[in-house]
Amino acid sequence: MNLKNYGIGSIVFIVLVLGWLYQNALKEIAHLKVALQIATKNTQALQSALDEQNAALKAMQVQATQRDTSAVDKIIIKDSSCEAELKGYKQLFKELGK
Repeated sequence: MNLKNYGIGSIVFIVLVLGWLYQNALKEIAHLKVALQIATKNTQALQSALDEQNAALKAMQVQATQRDTSAVDKIIIKDSSCEAELKGYKQLFKELGK
């Protein structure tokens, strides 16, 4: 009879331990589901902010235009003196400002 009591007691103990482990696993699963929902909402918020930022950057893009630079090619700096270089830069800025 003693062996039967130990066998039944062992089975009851194992069932209780498994039940406790199962409840802990359920709590962990619930915690992970909440964490996943929070992460999903954060990801959606970040994606929305990123889309807004990309739209703003696209609106700020400068469209490149082709300019006639043949007049710039005609600017000649006579020598390396400061006065000659200054005159050359002035002509260059005048041409680029047109």
